[in-house]
Amino acid sequence: MKTLSIFLLFIVLISCSTSKSVVVIPAQQTLNYDLSNLDIYACEINNKSNQEVGVQVINKFSGENIRGFGLNHHAKEIVLVEKEGMLTLKNTSNQPIKIVLSTEETTREAVAMKEPFVTFTLRNNTAKSIPLIIPGVMNPNLSPFSNSGVDLKIGQEILFKEKGKTYQLLIVDQSIEMNSKLDVAQLIKDRKVDLGL
Repeated sequence: MKTLSIFLLFIVLISCSTSKSVVVIPAQQTLNYDLSNLDIYACEINNKSNQEVGVQVINKFSGENIRGFGLNHHAKEIVLVEKEGMLTLKNTSNQPIKIVLSTEETTREAVAMKEPFVTFTLRNNTAKSIPLIIPGVMNPNLSPFSNSGVDLKIGQEILFKEKGKTYQLLIVDQSIEMNSKLDVAQLIKDRKVDLGL
């Protein structure tokens, strides 16, 4: 798979700290989007295509996956990208994908001062994708053998589907340790037992 890179010298005007870009990712290619002069920014990703796009924030120095998820067709989500991170969008389909990226500069202090939240990783240890629903946040599709880092508020619900019906997987609370990894397939298996499914 080929990789396209966009390294933008992003000039922030005093009156405006947002930027919007429209990009088309060709079939079977990856786009690297880097605003390296910003300490941290929020990027809204609007998938205008009929195909899913893989979204990852990767540490530019270690190559480690910081957070990631699958963004469904005609869906949009906001992801935080730190200075040490690079936004990577993967098109594994045989069709081009059109994406609208809207970025807004923020600060780590502003992110930390939001409502209480927990940073943790949703881990898929299986060979199949696992779709989840995080109401009001995103509907991540966890790729096989992947990690998806999330920052979720205390009280946030995470749902899963079974035979067309939606069930509660968990509610984020203080029992989830910061920076821990949750085995989603095992959680779903245990939850199905609890629900008698």
